Amino acid sequence: MRPSDRWLIAIALVLIDLFIFVAPLTGLFAAWVLIARPAWFRRWVDELYSS
Repeated sequence: MRPSDRWLIAIALVLIDLFIFVAPLTGLFAAWVLIARPAWFRRWVDELYSS
């Protein structure tokens, strides 16, 4: 393995680690719910506020 390959793999691992642990997962999930509008989410909200 060439040294440049090792550097690329190391940089890729660091970037993947940063994305996984720094990504705002709640914000990404909220954006997905707003865009996709899944039926199960609407049922859950209706159930939550019906009681």
